[in-house]
Amino acid sequence: MPRLDVALDLRLLVRVLRNPQQLQDLSPREFSRAIDAAEQSRLLGWLLAHADAGQVSPECPQWLNDRVTTARARAREYERSIRWEIDRLNRAFLGVGFRWVLLKGAAYVAAALPPGRGRRVADIDVLVPQEHLVKAETALREHGWEFAELDAYDARYYREWMHELPPMVHSERRSVIDLHHAILPQSSRLHPSSARLLERSIPISDDVRVLCPAHMVLHAAAHLFHDGEIAGAIRDVVDLDGLLRCFGNDPEFWSDFVREARALQLTRPAYYAVRYADRLLATPVRSDVVSETSAWGPVSPVRWLMDALVEKTVHGRGTPAAALALYIRSHWLRMPPFLLLRHLLRKSVRRS
Repeated sequence: MPRLDVALDLRLLVRVLRNPQQLQDLSPREFSRAIDAAEQSRLLGWLLAHADAGQVSPECPQWLNDRVTTARARAREYERSIRWEIDRLNRAFLGVGFRWVLLKGAAYVAAALPPGRGRRVADIDVLVPQEHLVKAETALREHGWEFAELDAYDARYYREWMHELPPMVHSERRSVIDLHHAILPQSSRLHPSSARLLERSIPISDDVRVLCPAHMVLHAAAHLFHDGEIAGAIRDVVDLDGLLRCFGNDPEFWSDFVREARALQLTRPAYYAVRYADRLLATPVRSDVVSETSAWGPVSPVRWLMDALVEKTVHGRGTPAAALALYIRSHWLRMPPFLLLRHLLRKSVRRS
């Protein structure tokens, strides 16, 4: 059996992300390295879902058959555990009298979308109306979820400036719920309407709902290109690629995507989503949509800088300076200057 404690082959992973058919041509050692890189990048489910059924056959080395069998079992367990937590969440919110909507990874699993296959998540994100936030919090407390202990500054940070409450951890299962009342921080420069997101949400089963297709893609775009840290976030780009490929066969999706990007003030994140899904993973996007979203981009110098930073860091292979630049950018968009300066100073002092 070959050594597995080697540097991750991210170049190999990117190659198969751009062209999944290449999985069929990998040698056993290359396939094993692809598993390592995919698991580190939280893309094990994607890799296994795209692997050809005959790729790992009895003719392959036994060690590789064992690795793939173990990986498939692990991916199934990831997804099963999420579905169980969604069921428990549905029970907690039974009869609360307001809409609640699953976001991101849990939503992909619940809706059986491509990014949900074998999904591994750190927490389950839920959107509720802000006026019912206390009621939602109470319902979760009654079913075993509690807030971790926070200092006064962190508690204020979440309650006054963020779009979610502090993480709630279940007392027995240790599952984590992030209870949102918006998809971007209150201190952010963009303020997409939560009411619009909730109103157009789609029921999956019973009271479980997810965002409509256009909103789901726009939320993924906003999470990555406005509120999140881009460095090392290749899975987020893969999510966008999977969603756009899944929904893009419906002509109505593209017109809704463009219309809702404007309505939710998310034109810039939508531009970046289309641009980098195409540049990084060759995602098919209608030419008229590419043309229309191009008008939402930044001026040329900023666009060139973003191209350099994103394409160098999203795979986790960029320089520390590039990652730091994107980290500062995300906070600059998240908070006004004075609040940002105070927040970063406090974090640096705490680290010291």
